[in-house]
Amino acid sequence: MSAWLTMLRKDLRLLKNQWLGFLAVAVVSAGADLAAHALGIVDARTALIVGIVLTCTPLIAFPAQAYRGINQEMKEAAALWLQTPQSGWAMLGSKLVSSLIGSLPWLVICYGLALALFRSVNIADALPLLHYQTQVHSSGLTVTTRTATALASLTQSHIAILLAQIPRIELYVMLLFLCYGVYLAMWIALVYMAVQMLKNRAPRLGWIVALFGSLAATWGLGALKGTALYNQLFGWGRVPGVKLFPADVRSLLAGYVSPTLAIGHFTFSAVIVVLLFWITGLIIDRHLEV
Repeated sequence: MSAWLTMLRKDLRLLKNQWLGFLAVAVVSAGADLAAHALGIVDARTALIVGIVLTCTPLIAFPAQAYRGINQEMKEAAALWLQTPQSGWAMLGSKLVSSLIGSLPWLVICYGLALALFRSVNIADALPLLHYQTQVHSSGLTVTTRTATALASLTQSHIAILLAQIPRIELYVMLLFLCYGVYLAMWIALVYMAVQMLKNRAPRLGWIVALFGSLAATWGLGALKGTALYNQLFGWGRVPGVKLFPADVRSLLAGYVSPTLAIGHFTFSAVIVVLLFWITGLIIDRHLEV
């Protein structure tokens, strides 16, 4: 077995207790909410809220695992970790891969729990349906008004079609949050390593310098994305979001929803992740002192 795979196995063992803790919290909270809803103790909104929270967990789970792995190495065994023959990129890659391996079963279990919660309630009641309200005025005149909503013309059969897509929508959202979690984890790793690098140079200002540096970088990226140059370089490959769904759903949403996904935007984010990985590995490899 290669030295890197040995390192990966060690990182997986380091994160095992955290995975079990995360999963225990998810199972207990979802199970308690399902039982309470079945007994009529809580209303449908609570089940929806818990399901939405479980759907959003990949955004937090991956960065939390990556941070815990790196922080534990630096606090408990920095000398052993930094003096291994592996490069900084190999060590950082092991942390990220172990976090990803831990996130996948977490994603599957939270997906199933959230789906069970969504199916335990009538989500159609939460949709902006067409409602008619009858009012009787003092003059005896009866007036029927209707609520103006973007989805006012949807029929119950249309609603049934949309509700059938909940598993697909939930999966797309969780995968998107996992991608954002990887992006966030790379920024956290860079800031953390930058602080460690600055400890000997500016012990009291390390966090401040690293934090403001990362804020300036993210602000610069945000400003860049609002320029015409960015749209020219990375605005290509636009695909209507409704193409992710079956034909009957596409025809149903054609008049209401028209978001587009630009492959160029995802490519730009992937380039940023690779750049952050390279810079962080360089700091680990050449600029950290034991």
